[in-house]
Amino acid sequence: MKGPLIYYEIKEMYGSDLSSTKLATELRKSILEEIDLGFNVEVDFKGVRSLSSGWTRNSFGVIVKTKGEEFFKNHILLSNMTKGVRESVLEGIAEILEV
Repeated sequence: MKGPLIYYEIKEMYGSDLSSTKLATELRKSILEEIDLGFNVEVDFKGVRSLSSGWTRNSFGVIVKTKGEEFFKNHILLSNMTKGVRESVLEGIAEILEV
């Protein structure tokens, strides 16, 4: 990932248990706005305990579905995920890609 990086600390922004699809949509829009401005985005999950598949679908799943996996890999870094959070992210993305 090259270029300037914007940092999102998810626990501080949204809490440690994520389920609101409205907030997930806000995050997605904010991430895409930063990328449009030429930034890459790091999403830090330190301290996040759980997230719903709906949250994942509406935040990252829609990005992968509309922009593609390569776009996601080139512009978005997900960091400090526990095993459970990582599995939830992967499941949510897989769900939206199957639709």
